[in-house]
Amino acid sequence: MSWRSQIAPNVPREQQTLTLSEEKFKSLRSWAIEGTGLTASARINDSDGRILFVQNSWTDGWFVPGGAVEPNETPQEAAQREIHEETGLNATIEEPLVVLEQTYTSETVGYDRFSALFIVYSALADGEIPPVSQLGKTDDEIEAAQWFETIPEDLHDGDLLRPYL
Repeated sequence: MSWRSQIAPNVPREQQTLTLSEEKFKSLRSWAIEGTGLTASARINDSDGRILFVQNSWTDGWFVPGGAVEPNETPQEAAQREIHEETGLNATIEEPLVVLEQTYTSETVGYDRFSALFIVYSALADGEIPPVSQLGKTDDEIEAAQWFETIPEDLHDGDLLRPYL
């Protein structure tokens, strides 16, 4: 049994294949093979039931806050850290909602591939979102962060994620 199947074993799993430019493929390959190969994010609700989403430089539309799990960090710790970095909020991480089993391929070298896991947790947080200039690790990482009453139509990976959010 692989270590990946031991992460959130009783949570729904979805398959996702991502075809990347050769440059992006190479930049993520070492993370997946030599690093953790894990990404953690969260559907964050506030006390009014609103949901928090971000827009960043690499997605089309709104997305759940999150990012790569660092070595010696649990996926829950990574989700909490990434939420704070991307939104300025402190969140309580709850149960996992879905695991995306991702396969990455290069658009120029289609037979070359690697895999990773993307875990989405449920989380609770309240508060005001700081100005965009104070969000993310770099100035251009987070383009917007906003509370929504309902899931936005232009949700990145909406077909896969919407049923679990």
